[in-house]
Amino acid sequence: QVVSYSDKLFKAAAIEWLIAMDQLIQALEHAKFKDMIDMAAHATNGIKIPGRKTTCAEIMCIFKNHLTKLKVTLNVCLLILTISPYIIRWVFSWDE
Repeated sequence: QVVSYSDKLFKAAAIEWLIAMDQLIQALEHAKFKDMIDMAAHATNGIKIPGRKTTCAEIMCIFKNHLTKLKVTLNVCLLILTISPYIIRWVFSWDE
């Protein structure tokens, strides 16, 4: 059963969540928290909160993707650092 929204009910629920999850008060001001609330506000039949296994798998996938992108970035930087002395010598050899 989805409860109708009111500012008073939301404020009470937010404070209960802060206390229950031992969150800092600033958590309510975080942009990602606001984005999540705005998104959920558009749900017409409530929201489905993923379970622990699903959430853990998604976090691991995101982490792996970040590591893969970091590896590509670092490999490109390493390649540039490796070949840059040769490029510099080649460019300066034009004057000779």
